[in-house]
Amino acid sequence: MQEDIIRVQSPGYFEERGGLALWLAASGFLLLLLAIPTLINPYYLRILTIGLLYAYLASCWNFIGGYAGQMSLGNAIFFGVGSYMAAIFANYNVAPILFALPAAVIFAGVLAMVVAKICFRYSLRGIYFAVGTLLLAEIVRIIAINSDLLGRSQGLQATARDGFLNLQFANDVPFLYIMVALCVGIIAASLWLEQSKLGFDMVALREQESAARALGVDTDQVKQKAFVISAMLTAVGGFMYGALIRFVEPGYDLSLAVTMIMVMGAVLGGRGTALGPFVGGIIVMMVQEFLTAMGSWVGTTSISALAQMFYGLFFVVVILFFPKGIVGQWIRRAADRRMVRPVKQKD
Repeated sequence: MQEDIIRVQSPGYFEERGGLALWLAASGFLLLLLAIPTLINPYYLRILTIGLLYAYLASCWNFIGGYAGQMSLGNAIFFGVGSYMAAIFANYNVAPILFALPAAVIFAGVLAMVVAKICFRYSLRGIYFAVGTLLLAEIVRIIAINSDLLGRSQGLQATARDGFLNLQFANDVPFLYIMVALCVGIIAASLWLEQSKLGFDMVALREQESAARALGVDTDQVKQKAFVISAMLTAVGGFMYGALIRFVEPGYDLSLAVTMIMVMGAVLGGRGTALGPFVGGIIVMMVQEFLTAMGSWVGTTSISALAQMFYGLFFVVVILFFPKGIVGQWIRRAADRRMVRPVKQKD
């Protein structure tokens, strides 16, 4: 009985017991993605690739905001590090764009470590940590706007000579396959984290920091690790965006909108779960595309404000009905039904 209670409290228990249908659906969806390039036109191929990027970014934020429970609103910094690094390598012919990836990951990791040490050294938590990271992201955006090296507010082109090392392809099919691989990889990493000591420490931190500290968990160290992991993975997503779009500018790459895509994807799908952010990120892309299509149907710029209103209203309604996220709620209900199932008496 005691072993069952321990298993129920483990992070991956509900996904193991109640999420089989979700995992089968996700596996089928990923397999379908491998055949989709031959079935759709280039426009929808680009939209699908960006949707997978949203799902990946939501999963990146999930490490710090979902498992560790720290509301970071500054992940756009690390997204910008990745996209701008790709643009700098291409625009100034530093080296092939592919070499910008390790540079972006290392730079993002070092920057995140410095930010984490400062924030957690002074015990910034909750709303203070959220506001602190948000203000830091805005400072970085202003620096980029006033930097000649980064192209000021006009941004930079990320085009380079053709070739694999410059990620210059005839279409978006290779990018789609790369994003599929990244999504599979980060879901697998999330599953591994759920069964690791670091994962249990993160969940303990999220549920009750003071209790976790009393049990011997070094909460500051756990926060730093979660923040650095999230930052380095986010830089990979930013790099892929820069290589895919081939243009970066501070108005988007370093904006709050990028962070909100990550947060909404994770919260909508179910933060603190391996599969939730992936589902939530895809839904965010679908909602955005629907509102864009609605604006083109109406044929007027006045639809923009109305679209934003529907955008916010949609997420408010979903969160009201699915407070744990779509995947989180589904898994919880499936697990609850198993827990209350009557036990058969032995003869």
